Amino acid sequence: MYKFGRLLSAIVSQNIAIVISIGLIRAIFGVYGWFPNDSVNLLTGPLLNWLLPVMFGYTGGHLIGGKRGGAVAAIVVFSLALASTVPMIFMAFLLGPGLGWIVSRLERLLENRLPSGFELLMANFVSAILAGGLAVFCFVYGGQAISRAIEQLNDYIVQIAYSGWLPISAAIIEPAKVFFLNNVMSYGILGPLGISQIRSLSKSVYFLLEANPGPAMGMLLAYVIRMRGKWRATSASALAIHSLGGIQEVYFPYVLMRPQLLLPLIAGNMAGIYAFQYFNAGLVSIPSPASLLLIAGLTPPGDMAYVLLGISVSTAVSLLLSLLVIRAIPNMPEKAIGNREHDVVRRLVHVQQWEEVKRVLRPVSNLQGREERDGREKPERAIPEAPRPAVPAEAPAARSAEDEGSAYTVCFACDAGMGSSAMGAAILRKRLRAAQLEAKVTVVHSSIDQIPPAARLIVTHDYLLRRATEHAPGRDYVSLANYMDPAAYDTILEKLRDLAALR
Repeated sequence: MYKFGRLLSAIVSQNIAIVISIGLIRAIFGVYGWFPNDSVNLLTGPLLNWLLPVMFGYTGGHLIGGKRGGAVAAIVVFSLALASTVPMIFMAFLLGPGLGWIVSRLERLLENRLPSGFELLMANFVSAILAGGLAVFCFVYGGQAISRAIEQLNDYIVQIAYSGWLPISAAIIEPAKVFFLNNVMSYGILGPLGISQIRSLSKSVYFLLEANPGPAMGMLLAYVIRMRGKWRATSASALAIHSLGGIQEVYFPYVLMRPQLLLPLIAGNMAGIYAFQYFNAGLVSIPSPASLLLIAGLTPPGDMAYVLLGISVSTAVSLLLSLLVIRAIPNMPEKAIGNREHDVVRRLVHVQQWEEVKRVLRPVSNLQGREERDGREKPERAIPEAPRPAVPAEAPAARSAEDEGSAYTVCFACDAGMGSSAMGAAILRKRLRAAQLEAKVTVVHSSIDQIPPAARLIVTHDYLLRRATEHAPGRDYVSLANYMDPAAYDTILEKLRDLAALR
């Protein structure tokens, strides 16, 4: 289920520009927009009914079955959308990856079973027959039947949106966000639910459930009030980046160091969802990133005051409860105590035995449970700790002379490759420019699933390190507790200076 959620997240995130553009057209020129214009608003119908499902279907097919799988999925989804009376968003999510899988299986089945020289002919012919047959079937028989089922599903979604159970979803959303499932929740689950309501309601509260920045703003404000020195400045910077820049990952370390803060986040989001429901507020599209500026731009004019009120309520509730939680936890020295796994990693930093390192990289939950069973008190972390040093994953393969002469590539990797990784890459580029190493080092950012082969040093968060090593073994790694910690970039820069000196 998790892999399917990540697949849906990838489908939506790669087409998020289309989703936001449709929402902006509705917010500006729609019936309830800032400048209503019926002629321009007519454009949103074809975009929502035909273009968006086709792009979702193509992306899903391409991710699973390559370009040929994407083309087959696009034809079938377009035929289905033409014969339907509702947007085929959900069917595009199912048909795209499904048809991509079928195409990939057919290609494997035909591999090494065709006469030489006929491979391309048969592959194109089989794909054309599959696409044409399914397109005709969906256009003649599938459109109306599926439309009735989707209309009933949309009715259930609307009932849930206005039910008293919706605020309880915060108990799932907030912990999932902190453990780097924010993109899965936004793009893979809540986003499709909200898109399904756009045609009938022109807005949806589902777009606000995960994107509401209020709970994290309140928690970070509590850090600003309670902390002193450089950590107060760091918290203030994280608050500005999260609220205005919309990058959610910057506040995750503050919660991971004090898991008790999940309770204020959940309570704050519950209060905000209740306020959104009470005033029937919603957004016209997925706010990506979840910045206050973009949220305001995607809010219908009549809902502006209610959306801002809901965010303010979330911030206030989270702030008050976070102050109580932080006050109840004893203050810790500025240098937080690292857990045992990272201590072992630091001791083995120069050992070219990744299997030894991997054995000690157990989940934090396992360590906590073992410590509780042993009767030992687990140390609290008051602040995001210092960055982990570069860890050699395996003995790297010998590089060719051409590789040695090329620029050294550093890749910042996060869950979706759009938020914290892009911010970290931009910060490192500025540091490299100041150190006059920009010509010798190339800095890129990507999702963990798509780390480029040319990347030699991979920078990621502590909790994403294991996934990164599984998708890109044989590289050097630097794992961070906080993407905004200046010491992290000092560590990376020093390593890159040493590499540049050896050239």
